[in-house]
Amino acid sequence: MKKVILSLFTLLAAATLATAQMRPSVKVEAGLNLSQQWLSLASRESKGDVLPINVDWLAGYRIGLGVELDLQKGFYFNPGLYFLSRGFRRVDISEMRGNRRDETPVITSKTSNTLWLHNIEMPLHLGYRVPISSEMTLSLQAGPWLSYGFSAKRIARTDISNDRIRDDYPSYDYNDTNARETTSDPYKAVGKELKPFDLGLGVQGALEYRQVGINLGFERGLLNTCFREVGEVYNMNLYVGLGYRF
Repeated sequence: MKKVILSLFTLLAAATLATAQMRPSVKVEAGLNLSQQWLSLASRESKGDVLPINVDWLAGYRIGLGVELDLQKGFYFNPGLYFLSRGFRRVDISEMRGNRRDETPVITSKTSNTLWLHNIEMPLHLGYRVPISSEMTLSLQAGPWLSYGFSAKRIARTDISNDRIRDDYPSYDYNDTNARETTSDPYKAVGKELKPFDLGLGVQGALEYRQVGINLGFERGLLNTCFREVGEVYNMNLYVGLGYRF
C-alpha cells in the first residue's frame, strides 16, 4: 500500500514539474454526492464466502477545487482537493404479532440505520478535452483518488408505532409511539468498525460553457475499509455538480 501511495504522489510531482512553466487554471466545484457502500458479512456456513447486504443511497455534499495543468493536444492533468460525505441508509420495517389470534393487536417496528462519513479527498485525474464550439467544450477524465475520513457518525433509530391498534382495538391500552435512538463513531478506538483511509478509481465527464460547467462522475473504492475480519466494506458514490473556472 505504501508503494502505491508513493507512486501516485510521484506521478503528481512529475506532472507538476513537467508543466511548471504553463499557467494552470483553477476550478471550484460544489454539488450533490450520492453514496452507497458494498457491504457483506462472513457466512458461517460457507468457507470464507460473504453474504451481501442491501442498503440505500445517501444524499450528501461534495465541494472543493481542482488545478488543471495543460499537457499537449487536448490532454491535461487535474489534481484536486475536495470535502465530501459518504455512507449509506438502511430501513427495515416489520410487524410484531401476539400469540392469541384475533385478539392481540399488530405493532409496527421501523428501524433505520444511517452512516455518515465526512472525508477529505485528493483525485489525481488525467483528462482529454474536445471543443464543441468556440465557447463550449466536452471533457472526460479518469484516475485514482486518495481519501481520509476525519469525522464519522452512525445513527440507529427504532420507532415502534401502535397506530393500527387505535383503529382495530379502540379499548386496548396502548402508548402512541415509542422511539429509541443511539449514535456511535465507527472511527474511534472503542468499538472501531471502519478504517478512515481509502483509495479507489474515479471517472468524470464535464460539459462547459465559457467558465461554467456541469460535472457528472462516479467513484469506486478499492480497499476493504472494514476494521474487523468479519466482512467487507467498499465505498462508492455518484456525484453531480456545478463548476466555475478562473
